[in-house]
Amino acid sequence: SCTIFAVQADGADVTTIEGLAGDALHPLQQGFWEEHGLQCGYCTPGMILSAVNLLNENPNPSERQIREGISGNFCRCTGYQHIVNAIQSAANKVGR
Repeated sequence: SCTIFAVQADGADVTTIEGLAGDALHPLQQGFWEEHGLQCGYCTPGMILSAVNLLNENPNPSERQIREGISGNFCRCTGYQHIVNAIQSAANKVGR
């Protein structure tokens, strides 16, 4: 969301991190919780929403593909491995 102007999203469906979960956490949100993929939380929404897009396009990504899929996000806390683990966990849980 930070890389486009609001006018570019005119007429499009926009999903926020708050809108991702229904009655329960989305598998990616749950994966980040279980695999310690978050610390300060600053990058978490962008990481999760990038991962949603990645898994929609590639339900069974390799570690390298995951790292490429989240490369537009910057995390100062985790060193990325826990984030990658969280995305892999979510991919496995949704049976993809």
